[in-house]
Amino acid sequence: MIIPLDNCLEFPSETYIQSKDFAVPNRFIFSLRFSTKVFFRLSMLALIMIVFMTLFRLNLYFLSVFHATPDAVFVEVAQSFLAGFRFDVLIFGFLMIPIYFLLMIQAFSEKWPSGVLIGYKIYFGIVWSLICVLTYIDFFHFSRYGARMRFADYTSWNFAKLVEEMELLQRHQVLIFSVITVMLLSLGYMLTKSLRFGEWKDEFSPQAGSKIEVVWRVVFPLLIVFLAARGTVDAHHLGLEHSEVSSMKPINEMALSPVWCFDK
Repeated sequence: MIIPLDNCLEFPSETYIQSKDFAVPNRFIFSLRFSTKVFFRLSMLALIMIVFMTLFRLNLYFLSVFHATPDAVFVEVAQSFLAGFRFDVLIFGFLMIPIYFLLMIQAFSEKWPSGVLIGYKIYFGIVWSLICVLTYIDFFHFSRYGARMRFADYTSWNFAKLVEEMELLQRHQVLIFSVITVMLLSLGYMLTKSLRFGEWKDEFSPQAGSKIEVVWRVVFPLLIVFLAARGTVDAHHLGLEHSEVSSMKPINEMALSPVWCFDK
């Protein structure tokens, strides 16, 4: 039996997925879905680096703060670590701002050159290297003065001063923190290097795009970046007062981030 071609279903030539009241170009919704995928993979990398920064703070506590504050209350120490986590999230919130806008430009332009994706990895690699360097230098200053380095301290810093501060510590303190720094720097580098995004065309699927999906894929990542960069949901963004959880200065200073203090 021969079925006339006129009776066959006709498929539209336009590359659109039709919903009830909204039409989204196929390429656009796939491009937008890929931007979400890239954003959350970079966000997970940022979260892992925040955990590494917490490990830096943990080493600072046991190698320096613990000996300087023998009468510290556990609750205050825990609050300092919690505040420190918020400061570290704030740092990466700011670092994710250009990433978000670049991803949105790529999503709406439907262009995903591999060079830009590699650029995101290079960006995180450079950022993590700078964080490790600042943290390493800050550790020896903190061990001597019981406070984070500020901008004025960095302007007067030199290598001879670093050596002098090292000599004031016991050899095992210098060795342990140096090894930890190299390990975390290497782990951050390997995680960044191994990050894979795939191809944006891999997001092609028969699932129709809707107006709600477009809105949440644009707004939800922006909301995450906004809240992270503020460090709080209060009316005022995270500030020095949020680190003041104890009557002991080293406990309060430990909560701060070396990166946050850099321009203070």
